[in-house]
Amino acid sequence: MNIRPARAEDVAAILALVNDHARRGDLLPRTAAAIHETLGDWLLGKDDAGELVACVAIFPYSPVLAEVRSLAVHDRVKGGGWGSTLLKALILEARQRGFVTLFALTRAVSFFERGGFHISSRERFPEKVWRDCVGCALYERCDETAVVLNLVDPHHVNTRPLAPHRQPAAVAEPHQTQAQSTHHRSSGERVMSKPKVEKVVLAYSGGLDTSVIVPWLRENYGCEVICFCANIGQGDHEFVGLEEKGLASGASKVIIEDLRHEFAKDFLFPMMQAGAVYERQYLLGTSVARPLIAKWQVAVAEAEGADAVAHGCTGKGNDQVRFELTYKALNPTLKVIAPWREWEIRSREDALAYARAHNVPVTQTEKSIYSRDANMWHLSHEGGVLEDPANEPEEAMFQLTVGPEQAPDEAEIVEITFEKGVPVAVNGVQLPPATLVEALNKLGSKHGIGRIDLVENRLVGMKSRGVYETPGGTILYAAHRELESLCLDRETLHFKEQMALRYAELTYFGMWYHTLRESLQAFVEETQKTVSGWVKLKLYKGNVIVAGRYSPNSLYREDFATFGQEDVYDQADAEGFITLFGLQMKVKAMMEVSDGGRTRYATIDYSKFKRD
Repeated sequence: MNIRPARAEDVAAILALVNDHARRGDLLPRTAAAIHETLGDWLLGKDDAGELVACVAIFPYSPVLAEVRSLAVHDRVKGGGWGSTLLKALILEARQRGFVTLFALTRAVSFFERGGFHISSRERFPEKVWRDCVGCALYERCDETAVVLNLVDPHHVNTRPLAPHRQPAAVAEPHQTQAQSTHHRSSGERVMSKPKVEKVVLAYSGGLDTSVIVPWLRENYGCEVICFCANIGQGDHEFVGLEEKGLASGASKVIIEDLRHEFAKDFLFPMMQAGAVYERQYLLGTSVARPLIAKWQVAVAEAEGADAVAHGCTGKGNDQVRFELTYKALNPTLKVIAPWREWEIRSREDALAYARAHNVPVTQTEKSIYSRDANMWHLSHEGGVLEDPANEPEEAMFQLTVGPEQAPDEAEIVEITFEKGVPVAVNGVQLPPATLVEALNKLGSKHGIGRIDLVENRLVGMKSRGVYETPGGTILYAAHRELESLCLDRETLHFKEQMALRYAELTYFGMWYHTLRESLQAFVEETQKTVSGWVKLKLYKGNVIVAGRYSPNSLYREDFATFGQEDVYDQADAEGFITLFGLQMKVKAMMEVSDGGRTRYATIDYSKFKRD
């Protein structure tokens, strides 16, 4: 392959190739003047005939930060390795020019991942956002993903970090007895020494458990701790003072990523399209969030040069499985630390005592009785009076939804528009993914929609009782189900309903990145190609009632279903159909009555019984 820098005579060919992709929506358009001004930043690929077949540009934002831009490959050579070869050449060029970080906004995430890039967030590159993105018509509903590549070895070069950085606090030397501590100290149980860990990325919420874990990791592993917190819609109040709190607990850095749109677009909507519901009621709010958080933990660990990840899940719950299966799927070389399976802390009181002893700033008290998990999809409640399934939940426990008794006395109509199974508008107003979910949450909460009280079977084998509030999700599931009733044929719809049970299990079990879940998603995407239209729902005192549905792809045709329309359906054909459809039943009955026998459904001959 002939890869070389661009020259003045190449401008017209570059312009044609780039803008051909721009017309398809793959790239931003460029002008001849802009290309000419940045000619020294372009690399080209030319075939044996000397014709331009691929191009890419490097765009500097600072002496250490640059973007991969305008990567385009001509259709006639796609699949021939031109894109990957150009990307490698650009990475080499970026290193030679002294850049530390290379990033791109792309829909071809897997392509960049094969080139060594890792998924990031566009908010980490404000230079790009404010230069290009805010002026883009798709800014609020952008479907591009940020990917990033660190161009230097973080173990040997002091580079500018990608996230706000504070100097690491002095890491406490581990006590010799702690460094050799064991799991399960009681007699007769196996002894395990702790692995050597240099740097760990902790899934951090700022709650009691994860706040205590920070000093515990430093004390027991002698490692640097980076706290990672994902904003998936749990509420702005959760992030007030969060960085300061993590640093005060002993973390060297606190990284907060806004993942709300990614959560809705790439996790909630695909799951909703599948119709996944665990054990007939649970809309999987906690289950589907864990793989996203764990995915970003892995990405941060790789970007920061960490050799371990940690979580605050207990050893008897589902979440430990969901986090760790994602770690295994995305980077099995990372060490995993699960403090609840190691330490001597066994209660919230123990954790509070540990926090006080180590000057960890926490707000929880012994009076807290409920364990809650919140994100934009739901709010869950466990513990307290809920531990006895015979107890009715206290009304004061609910934080999202009003009780049906307190809901408005008048119903409210909401219209949801879908394109290929994806919700895109509420009441005629187009909204980006996270904003759409939040809008439906407000409507549903107001009308007492989405309360679920469930005794569920945990993955680890125990039953647990949980109460969930999922207002927006309940509305979306209902609307999507009604639109599918118009657009999917019987066999596809019935098979999809069976598949949804397995999909829900995989999600609940933490197997989001399993090949089977991804394969089922491919089937779901195929079924959604015709699921476009709108659904009107009436919200009233905890109820979601269908008020109308429409699709241009509807399989329901009143003229086809009319009894008198013989050119579509001849009623006389039904006789032959019934004969064939019931043939196996008829054959079995004929065998039973042969030789004077009777079918097992024959009417009892009461004449043989004596009367009293």
